[in-house]
Amino acid sequence: MRLPYMNYAGRATQEQIAQFQGLDCRTVIAENEFLDMKNMTSDYYPAIGTRKGRGSATKTLAKPNGIFYKNGLMYVDGTALYYKDQKVGTVTDTEKTFVGMGAYVLIWPDKVYYNTHTGEFGSMVKSFQQSGTATFAPLSEGSAFTKISAEGLSFEKFDSVTISGCTNKDFNKTTVIQEAGMGYIVVTAAITSGFTQASGLQITRAVPDMDFVCESDNRLWGCSSKNHEIYASKLGDPFNWNNFEGISTDSYAVTVGSDGDFTGCIAHLGNVLFFKENTIHKMYGSRPANFQLNTYTLPGVQKGCEKSICTVNETLYYKARSGVVSYDGSTPTDISETLPGGYTEAAAGQYNGKYYVSMKNAKGTYELLVYDPRYRFWHKEDTTQIRMAAYGEGALYYIDGQSQIRTIAGGEEPDLPWMLESGQQMENTMNMKYISKIMLHLQMEKDAKVEIYLKYDADPLWERKATIRSTKKKSYMIPIIPRRCIQFQYRLVGKGNAVLYGISKFVEKGSELNGGL
Repeated sequence: MRLPYMNYAGRATQEQIAQFQGLDCRTVIAENEFLDMKNMTSDYYPAIGTRKGRGSATKTLAKPNGIFYKNGLMYVDGTALYYKDQKVGTVTDTEKTFVGMGAYVLIWPDKVYYNTHTGEFGSMVKSFQQSGTATFAPLSEGSAFTKISAEGLSFEKFDSVTISGCTNKDFNKTTVIQEAGMGYIVVTAAITSGFTQASGLQITRAVPDMDFVCESDNRLWGCSSKNHEIYASKLGDPFNWNNFEGISTDSYAVTVGSDGDFTGCIAHLGNVLFFKENTIHKMYGSRPANFQLNTYTLPGVQKGCEKSICTVNETLYYKARSGVVSYDGSTPTDISETLPGGYTEAAAGQYNGKYYVSMKNAKGTYELLVYDPRYRFWHKEDTTQIRMAAYGEGALYYIDGQSQIRTIAGGEEPDLPWMLESGQQMENTMNMKYISKIMLHLQMEKDAKVEIYLKYDADPLWERKATIRSTKKKSYMIPIIPRRCIQFQYRLVGKGNAVLYGISKFVEKGSELNGGL
């Protein structure tokens, strides 16, 4: 009698990694995450590949003081204000805050404006200093209005002005101009007879000093740490901040009682947010009569990281003291638990639905990190410092550490250096197993190169296992035979464009005595 042959069940099994996640710097990470990387992106998800090339430097500034986009690129080099590469004004030699409102770009701390439609540049503050005779006369007999006439007097109707130095002290007040023309203004004031004044009259349209400014619902909003106040301009008028006539278009001001300095502000989901490091002030309402300021003890913006505030698809991101957070209007959520922490000097922008943030790490080196909200993980690019950034018409412009204006994408970098380093690779079972072979599925562009390294157990040295040079665009299946060990790491170091599609692990049973060794 013949018995049937028994099929031999081989000891080797194959396991696939075909979905890669991002950066995770914690001690224990998943096998599809990476302990370190350079110039990688989630654009190929579930694969992982090299980022797109950055735009070439279009300009090198002597002293960059700001960048903004409003129907064209605006930047400040030293004291020169440029719009579309044409000098349009002179400002002080300090870093600027820009706010767009209609055709206007308003610039702080200088309190100047540029009209992108007309090309007009000027000061938001307007003042008159008497040089000749000033005449005060009732507009008509029994009128409640007084006409003030003087050479050089020029304001706009409904400007809010502060009058000082008048010999009739009833005029020394803040008031709203009811009519205006060349050489005269009309204000609310009743006098029985006219008079003249030889000197001393001053009339000023003032704008408050503010640390941070933003626009919301056709008003400018700002805050002052020195005065512990929040301000709003007149509706539709960024030049007037002292109109208090009890109407819906009035200006607005409120004192806040929270401790600490303001660290930033932004309009978000119909509200205006004012940040301190441990506080968020949220302004509700549509007009001064129903404006309401609510205060929340929540992680705010870290001091010195106001440039990290950025909105990506209606979600707000910023650098708090605890780390980078996302904020949807309820409670800030830490999204940087996979990052090492200790970052400072954060500056950010958004591009292609992702949050790009440059931060200085604990070693004093800058890192450019990218968060993809779709997949909720990070990638690290390189040591690029974003000093300031501006988004406009599908491009993210930034000024780097070399004072160059560049775009985050749009160029070619055929020799782009890149790197991927895994966490500890081990079999996730206590059974006696070992990895006999790994196979990497890697696509490489023409003239690309990759070197593959392994490191075993507690050995500090990396062992080079393979070098691949691509003469044309091609997919490679690269076999690597590790020596027997409990655990190992792999590192890919490359140049040129490449995509890692998957990794296969061939796992075999070890001996009962020595396991995988």
